[in-house]
Amino acid sequence: MVIVYESKTGFTKRYADMLASNTRLKVFGLKELSKVNQDEEIIFLGWMKVGKIQGLDKLRKYNIKAVCGSGTGRTAEPDTETVIARNKIEGIPFFYLRGGCFPLRELKGLDKIMLSMFVKMLKSRKDKDEKLEEAISIIEKGFDGVKEENLEPVLEWLNTR
Repeated sequence: MVIVYESKTGFTKRYADMLASNTRLKVFGLKELSKVNQDEEIIFLGWMKVGKIQGLDKLRKYNIKAVCGSGTGRTAEPDTETVIARNKIEGIPFFYLRGGCFPLRELKGLDKIMLSMFVKMLKSRKDKDEKLEEAISIIEKGFDGVKEENLEPVLEWLNTR
């Protein structure tokens, strides 16, 4: 079994490296996929964007045994069932890992434009609650939720195999 990951800002890579150090499994970035045999069992870690796990589609012909999605929310968004359906991973163990994001002021290009518009939209809502305020703060100030303890369910799953 090996770990394959797709990471845009480094938060998901940190989880892949932590998982590798806890399990002694080899870890490969998605760009190194040619080094992985198609029959090899894979734990895939990818960052999430609107409930879609980035990079997962490139592994469809591989032997995926578990999928981890990382995002900034406290839980998978929009929800775990939707993430599983949207990514067509029914029957494959899915684990959500709270990752992080850089502060809005540090972003560039389209990411900065899109998130700026999103924050403006969130701020204009009249029905702001604690969760919404937290989302605004995370985007504006950045957030790092990467913690080794978040990998415990993945490690438990591996130990039962």
